[in-house]
Amino acid sequence: MAREGFTARMAIGLLGVSESGYYAWRERTPSARSLRQAWLSRIIRDIHRSSGAVFGYRRIRQELGHRYGINVSHQTVERLMGQAGLRGRSGRVGYHGPGPAGGVGGRRWIIDVDSPDHPHAVWWAAIVLDTTTHRLIAFSTGRRPTGHLIEQALDQAITQEAATPPAPDTAGELAGCSFTARAHALRRAPGSGTVGDWYEHSLTEAFWHTLRRELAHHARPEADHHGQALLDTLERLTRQP
Repeated sequence: MAREGFTARMAIGLLGVSESGYYAWRERTPSARSLRQAWLSRIIRDIHRSSGAVFGYRRIRQELGHRYGINVSHQTVERLMGQAGLRGRSGRVGYHGPGPAGGVGGRRWIIDVDSPDHPHAVWWAAIVLDTTTHRLIAFSTGRRPTGHLIEQALDQAITQEAATPPAPDTAGELAGCSFTARAHALRRAPGSGTVGDWYEHSLTEAFWHTLRRELAHHARPEADHHGQALLDTLERLTRQP
């Protein structure tokens, strides 16, 4: 309505909303859920375009899990496709888009879970690393190595990716996710072809080495202090370029 020349006050009157409510909505920070939905919509559009506009919501859901490790319901994919005006075509079709194997162009994420060594407490961390920039994208911590820990870290990475403009030195869009053998053993990784290669595993080992070295400066017997030190160190690593 603004592009058509209507003033904000006129549009508010025509739509029957309060002026304070409109300005509060305009200034409101997008929620993590809305950011994740926007990011998923972008990935869905990319998959649909790569398929030659033939994939429906069932096949796109499979690709989300196979290539990105993102598990969503059929209903969510169908709804987001409808909002974007995307429809599949019936019949069996060939697909020549990028697959989940190593060497796919663009950035990739590698997901791992491990426990930094500590004599008095056991805290686990799930991490998401960008294999192009070597940066820590997201993490989650907990007392036990569970699949939920991995899901929390990946969900945080998705939300942050949706809210952050791509850096100029990154090699294109996110091409997919890989999981280390440790993460894959928790049965939260997608199916075949998603276990990281030797290079991606070496990145995670280098990260854990750095994390343990940083934590050595915080070593104290209290378990709660160790958990806080782990959080503080991971937060600091996410801010490093």
